[in-house]
Amino acid sequence: MAVLHNQVLRPAGFSELFPVWSRYPDAILFAGGTALIRSQGRELPKLPDNVLSLEKIDELHRITRTERYLEIGAAVKLSDIIALGKIVPGAFSRTLRGIAGPSIRNLATIGGNLCVCGDATAPMAALDARYELRSAGGIRWISANRFSSLPMNLQAQELLSRIRIPLEQWTYTIYRKFCSPPENDGGVLLILVQNQKDILAKIQIVFAGHTLFRDKNSETFLEGKALPLDRKEAFHYRDLWKTYLDGLGKPGPLLRSKILNGIEAAILGLAD
Repeated sequence: MAVLHNQVLRPAGFSELFPVWSRYPDAILFAGGTALIRSQGRELPKLPDNVLSLEKIDELHRITRTERYLEIGAAVKLSDIIALGKIVPGAFSRTLRGIAGPSIRNLATIGGNLCVCGDATAPMAALDARYELRSAGGIRWISANRFSSLPMNLQAQELLSRIRIPLEQWTYTIYRKFCSPPENDGGVLLILVQNQKDILAKIQIVFAGHTLFRDKNSETFLEGKALPLDRKEAFHYRDLWKTYLDGLGKPGPLLRSKILNGIEAAILGLAD
């Protein structure tokens, strides 16, 4: 029997998705489609031979909230998350508003953005979110920090289906977006600070570009210190991050300088 081409397959749920995916293993998952269009750089993009549309899978479009978590289906549009308002953690909302323009945010999905290590990777890692991954064999969960490079963490015919975000209160959120030529990379720097009675109770710093950077060891250096910080402590914290990045041997010099300067300025703000 001849193999059919240029098919758009629309499973109505996970129970249909995985058998169809098994039958057409070359099929490409399709939700917002922005990554597919951008990767081709064509005026009229060419669709793969087989496309698995996720539009009819209700679970991927659900948003639920409890006292402790906000859970978002992977096919929810970025603009719909922003429209939720104050129930969305500030770091997450601010980052989403910095992604492209309204027309793109109306198409792009949160799952798609995370699958290409987009800007949303930064708040997910900083907020200690967890991702639900589904396959025909079942469900598993992985932390956003471990999921930083998706091709390394997804198994064959497995998809990101849900994001679970802790609803923790943060005193300050510092957001910086660096746009650099491709050879220098770019990305989002997020710094979350939690104060308790003039004590720096918690700090989390994440940079996400093509690679996720988070030095959890250095975070403990400042936790528990009195505010305002001593300026020497602020400079020492920057040096800890420099040592961390030097040990990794990346990113490039220009982007590394931007990250370190952004961290230094933010920590010095806690010393003034």
